[in-house]
Amino acid sequence: MFHWKMPNDSPLPHTLRSVGVTQPSPRREGSHAVPGIDECLLEAMRLPGARGAALVDWTSGLALGTVGEAPGGDHETAAAEAAELARLAAEHGTFTVQGADGPPVEDVIVSNPDSYHLLRFIDTSFDSSVFLHLWLGREEGNLALARIRLGEMAARLVLG
Repeated sequence: MFHWKMPNDSPLPHTLRSVGVTQPSPRREGSHAVPGIDECLLEAMRLPGARGAALVDWTSGLALGTVGEAPGGDHETAAAEAAELARLAAEHGTFTVQGADGPPVEDVIVSNPDSYHLLRFIDTSFDSSVFLHLWLGREEGNLALARIRLGEMAARLVLG
């Protein structure tokens, strides 16, 4: 994975700093473009109040792609810590629906005094151990809109 620096004249939000490139441009299925990791993360950064986003494997704690700022300043640490939370929610029966198709949990929301963290689990063709982590500023962000849009992005994202 390499990081690409966004040009200063970019139309995207000022919080966008770099993109972890992990997959080529969208593939076409029928007449609709199917977004890859990069396109999905860039779309997440267009949400009001978006500070950063990552696609994370919750079994390993590795970030498969990142964009924007990282909570705490380090994408790898943020991915590992978010993966611990995701793993807790996904592996404990209290929070899951038994026998459901797809991921065991739909999403996890964590709020603190200045921001929201939204973890959206993604249904994949392999083991569904991937989630989108969106970090939103509380003043500018709209949690309800972010939750809806992240669900739409997760449904369109092609992995594997």
